[in-house]
Amino acid sequence: MNRSRPFLIMTQSREQECRSDRFVLHHVPLITTERLSFDASLLEDEYDWLVLTSRNAVEHFLPYMDSVKFDRLASIGRKTSESLEAHGFTVDFEPPDYSQEGFMAHFTAQPGDRVLYPVSERARPLLYEHLGRQGCTVTRIALYRPTDNGASRKVLQELLMEKPYGITFSSPSGVRTFMKWFAPGMLKGMTVAAIGHVTAEALEEYGVSSIQPAKETVEDMILMLEERIDRGV
Repeated sequence: MNRSRPFLIMTQSREQECRSDRFVLHHVPLITTERLSFDASLLEDEYDWLVLTSRNAVEHFLPYMDSVKFDRLASIGRKTSESLEAHGFTVDFEPPDYSQEGFMAHFTAQPGDRVLYPVSERARPLLYEHLGRQGCTVTRIALYRPTDNGASRKVLQELLMEKPYGITFSSPSGVRTFMKWFAPGMLKGMTVAAIGHVTAEALEEYGVSSIQPAKETVEDMILMLEERIDRGV
């Protein structure tokens, strides 16, 4: 394909309305998600906090939002909050840097608070364990699991052959799916960007170095790459 501008491959699970004056953006989601069954009696309790950490968690928990009793709502990520607000919910807390570490640094739960925490079955235990150490009673629900998005494999292979400027990863699950389909050497010569240090660490396990934006958002990642190409890097 004859291209007038360099292009980026964006691999996050959800397409976002992002624009770039420097790049053509190709959204090729590496993973999709599937809802899991869980003990519905957990929703009969009353909670001081409901914590949703991703847009996937919002999507899969929305059918239960009206039936569970909670006083306050916390999220991680601007897009997560926007998704909740779009459905009429008020977010009482989100960390300033949109990261799990920022959540732990700024979230002021009180000992004895009851926290409902529906997440991916592969979610890191970090936040769950932190809230427990703060004296909270945390009910963790394995709400969904990430799965390979096989429909993207052929598209991604064709785009990689066209030598993109860069590729972005937004989760360790996405990294693992990519490495299941392709050798790490396929990333040689292109800029690899990751949202969050956990995603970066997943890439490092395959010997791939990456750069990360200061704020863990897709928009900041694109800005970082635009500034980079403007500097001739």
